[in-house]
Amino acid sequence: MLKKVSVLSVSFAALLGLAACNNDEVESPPPEAPVEDNVEQQSTNTENDQNMAFNFSKFDLDVEYKGLNNDYEVEYENEKDDMEAKIDDEANDKHLKGNEAFDELSSKFEKLTFDQNTSEEDVVKEVAKVFNLNGDYESFELEVRFADGTEKEYNINK
Repeated sequence: MLKKVSVLSVSFAALLGLAACNNDEVESPPPEAPVEDNVEQQSTNTENDQNMAFNFSKFDLDVEYKGLNNDYEVEYENEKDDMEAKIDDEANDKHLKGNEAFDELSSKFEKLTFDQNTSEEDVVKEVAKVFNLNGDYESFELEVRFADGTEKEYNINK
């Protein structure tokens, strides 16, 4: 009986571990990362804007290239209850989720300086440079929710 319980316990723990690996949720996000919380966010924007690591709480990038398996996609969202991060880099066969994706993205996000008033052309150039994206893409789509709640979309189709 004890052996059956041990086998079941180990099996259950392994199953939980596998389920956690499939998740793109970031565990223990840094406290300085911006968080989207509509009520509190609007009342404390000035204070938080100066203390945040990033100028946005959502960053959704989708760059498509001609040919198969060349696309590049980033999904990052930081809400009050959780943070999610994901990178799908088809050209380099790199697929990261959760903490691994956040670790890679945070170094890139720290280099981004654009805000909601930056021109579309300048935003696209800056993101392409920071993410080291090849300029021969067919489409470039970026959706950003800035720290003040403003949402912007940047779309370039060639």
